[in-house]
Amino acid sequence: MSKNGTSWGSAILSGFITFAMLILLGLAVAMVVVPKVMGGMSLTVLTGSMEPGIHPGDVVVTKGIDKESAKDLQIGDVIVFLPYPDDPTLVTHRIMATSVSGEGYSFVTKGDNNNAYDPWNPVRDFQVRGEVLYVIPKIGWVKQALGPYGPWAIPGVGILVIGYAVVTYLSSFRRTRDEEDPDRVDPEGSADEPDEDDVLVAPRRAFIEESPL
Repeated sequence: MSKNGTSWGSAILSGFITFAMLILLGLAVAMVVVPKVMGGMSLTVLTGSMEPGIHPGDVVVTKGIDKESAKDLQIGDVIVFLPYPDDPTLVTHRIMATSVSGEGYSFVTKGDNNNAYDPWNPVRDFQVRGEVLYVIPKIGWVKQALGPYGPWAIPGVGILVIGYAVVTYLSSFRRTRDEEDPDRVDPEGSADEPDEDDVLVAPRRAFIEESPL
């Protein structure tokens, strides 16, 4: 293959690796770093109750909400909450109404794709765990398949891709330097100096070739 063909191939590979690296780093930040900073979490949606905005397999990323900050929630916000205080199952639905009493704030919730309000209403402020910041489509199926390794799989792959990109870049840089300066002195000896074996062999070959038959 020609040098130009090799250069184009290296450029395409480098571009693909860079693109993949940026995507993986973006996912790592969106799914791990942001929820950690915001005191929230990233959760995989398993049902279609919030379609068409949120589909099964999507990941919702939340910021943390406690009893004190729940007072800032408004109608239309999508929240993650415990439908029943003694049940660890989390639900992601939209606030349809709010109220306040001596016991605190409470919310009426409903799935966008449901015809009726949730049967467990009202949801009390201490049951709310987070407010949805954004949705990442379909990546939740990958997260579910990876199980407990899911939260660290994407950052781990991102680190591997970065390492591979660095090695590829350094190799490409060295090849380019060698092509631009073919007479560059090698650390183990000069490229223009013949080896000892070449010095001894060359005269013998000349003698044989010039001797008459």
